Amino acid sequence: MIRHLFVPGLLGPMPGLEREGRPALPHLETLLARADRLAEPAGYAGALFALFGIDTPAGADLPIAAVCLLADSGEAPAGFLLHADPLQLLADRDRLLAFDLDDDPLDADEIAQLVEAFNVHFEDDGVRLYGSPAGRVYMHCDRTPSIQTHPLSTVVGRSVDPFLPYGEDRRYWRGLLNEVQMLCHVLEFNRGREARGRPTLSGLWLSGGGSLPPRGQGPVARLVGDDVLPRGLLALRAAAGEEELIVEQAQHRAVLRAAPTAWMRALAGLEDRMAGLLRDRGELHVHPCNGTVYRWSARSARRLWRRKRSLFECLEANFEAPYADKGV
Repeated sequence: MIRHLFVPGLLGPMPGLEREGRPALPHLETLLARADRLAEPAGYAGALFALFGIDTPAGADLPIAAVCLLADSGEAPAGFLLHADPLQLLADRDRLLAFDLDDDPLDADEIAQLVEAFNVHFEDDGVRLYGSPAGRVYMHCDRTPSIQTHPLSTVVGRSVDPFLPYGEDRRYWRGLLNEVQMLCHVLEFNRGREARGRPTLSGLWLSGGGSLPPRGQGPVARLVGDDVLPRGLLALRAAAGEEELIVEQAQHRAVLRAAPTAWMRALAGLEDRMAGLLRDRGELHVHPCNGTVYRWSARSARRLWRRKRSLFECLEANFEAPYADKGV
C-alpha cells in the first residue's frame, strides 16, 4: 500500500530557532537523504488537488471553498463560493495586521448575527454569507467575479494591503471588504467580546473562490485526520482507490504563529512515528508542500552512500523563502 503523509510546514520557514533543545531526528533525516524526490505543485491545497487528479484553470484560484462546503454540508454546492474567514485587524503604525480567530473562534450565535447583518446590508449586491455547522463561513456570489485571492495562511500576522483581491473586479471587492470592516464594528457581540478581553471580529478574509470542480480520479481510499479540504476531495472522487492519506497540521499551525517551540514539539512527535512508517513494506510519500515529494520504499533504505544532513541545516538554508500555499 502507498501512504501519503502531508506535513505542511515540515521544512519551515521557521527562523529564530534556538540551537539548544533541538530534537534528534535520525528517521526524518534518513528519509530526506535517501528517498526519491518527485515534483508536485507547491502549497498544501495545490498538492492535494494534484493527488486527487483534479485539474483547475491556470490563473485562477483553486476552488477550495466549494470543496470544503461539500465536506461541511454533505451536499454539492451550486455556483461560485468563497471562504469568508473571520479576522481580527490590529493597527501597527500606518498598516493593518491580520490575525485569525482560531484560538477563540466565533460561536454559532455570533456567526448567525454576522450572517444576518451582512445579508441585510448587501441584499442588492448579489453576495450572501452562509455559516456551516462546523463554524466556517462561506460567501455565495450570484455571478462569477473576475478576481484572484490569497489564502488566509499567507496574510496571518502580516499587513493586509499586499494581499487584497486582485484582478479586473478588484476595486469592487476591496471596497466590499472595507464596508465589512465598518459593519463588524457595530455588531453587538463584538462589544461583549471587547469587554471580556477577547479578540474581536474586525473583518472577513476572502479566498479560495470557484465552483465545485468535476470529479477527480485520484488513488486515495482512506483519510487519517479530520482536515476539511481532503475530506471534501475524498467525497468528490469518482472512483475508490487503494492508497491512504495522512494529514498532520501541527507544524503548519506553528509556522503561521511563528512558534518555534510548538514547531519543534510537533517535529519530535513526527519523528517518533516515522520509525514505524519507514519499516512498513509499502511506499511512503512525504509531502512537505514545498513542491517536492519524498518517495520512500524498501530500496531507499539501502542507499547507504547518501549522507544525511541535519534537517535544521536544510531548513535554515531556505528560511527566507515564503511558505508557498495556494489555499489552506
